[in-house]
Amino acid sequence: MPIPRKAAKPSREEIKRLESLINASKILNSTLDLDKLLSLILDLAVKNLKANRGTIYLIDQEKKELWSKVLKGKELVEIRLPIGTGIAGHVAKTGRTINLQDAWKDKRFFAGFDIRTGFQTKTMLCMPMRDRKKKIIGVFQILNKREGVFDKDDEQFLGAFSVHAALAIETTRLHQAIVEKERIEKEIEIAGAIQRRLLPKEIPSLPGYEVDALARPSKMVGGDYYDIIKLTDRKFAFVVADVSGKGVPAALLVSTLHASLHAYIESEIDLAELVGKLNLVVYKNTEPERYITFFIGILDLERGNFTYVNAGHNFPFVFSPLKKSLVELGAGGLPLGMFEIAEYKKESIEITRTEGLVLYTDGVTEAMNKAFVEYGEDRLRLKIQESAEKPAAEMKINIVSDVDRFVAGEPQSDDLTVMVVKRLA
Repeated sequence: MPIPRKAAKPSREEIKRLESLINASKILNSTLDLDKLLSLILDLAVKNLKANRGTIYLIDQEKKELWSKVLKGKELVEIRLPIGTGIAGHVAKTGRTINLQDAWKDKRFFAGFDIRTGFQTKTMLCMPMRDRKKKIIGVFQILNKREGVFDKDDEQFLGAFSVHAALAIETTRLHQAIVEKERIEKEIEIAGAIQRRLLPKEIPSLPGYEVDALARPSKMVGGDYYDIIKLTDRKFAFVVADVSGKGVPAALLVSTLHASLHAYIESEIDLAELVGKLNLVVYKNTEPERYITFFIGILDLERGNFTYVNAGHNFPFVFSPLKKSLVELGAGGLPLGMFEIAEYKKESIEITRTEGLVLYTDGVTEAMNKAFVEYGEDRLRLKIQESAEKPAAEMKINIVSDVDRFVAGEPQSDDLTVMVVKRLA
């Protein structure tokens, strides 16, 4: 019967490296700052492999590049190279370790750094760094072992160390993603609060009229905007607008529009001239793909005269319960911000007793149900006519409730705004 062999006792060097791995794991868990972590990882790798220097490259999967940060004077500067370029790029592409006794003899070696700095690369150990799913997330490049060349023990140590390093990097990135998400959510919350303050705090009481309005963003911040501005005791301006896009950029553009509108509007201003000024402001302060559909009308409470300009916005409806009629205000021009110079034309109508206006954004007509069918203008027309004899507040609720019933719980895909102005009998 053969006598079983005793397992070979680990050497002092092996025990020392095992202890180094344990200590390294503790050290790597001491920070959640990525730059500091990468510095710690590199220092530990260079120290334990008894090398002169090294670099850690991480992979940018979207750009298919390796990137690293190096000291230039007292500042960290980011450097990048395509995957496949140089020794590190080749390792990132193939996933194979490269151990060179003379780097300059390898055709893949990029000598530009040595030439620029005067540093002379001799030995090199370049190894992929993999995460828990065995996906390559980076590359170790360790240069110039102080005595001799990098051997199999060095490769074994760096391979074991890279597991701890990859885990620490993964944890740090996850933490940074959470912190960034919280920061963005906080900024969106602040932007939403600012935008809500731009809307009228309360609907003003207009003698002889009922007015009600609602703006419901699809996200925490939206691109819809409405306003009711008192010009004189008998003149009020009504505004409904819709910024292309959603979220924070749309909210910022809404604030620009609000500030400009309140700066320019006066009781006797020509509406076409006002809208032309607003168009120029929006054009100069937005990217080419952004614009605003905008409707503004000034109502003379005593006469019932309503003068308006439509800059590419949904056509409002004038309803008359007595005549059983519904008329679309079809005149319009270009949205704000599309072109530097745009001409706008004002129109006027008479709102007699019991008649009124419904202003809205396309979040109403383009609301979509599970079958991808839009609510549409026909349904809106029908609901306005059905509610024409109701008070303004009830009309608004009926329209919004009908949209909600139609979409039947589907997520709101766009900001939704409705304003009802009704002259009393």
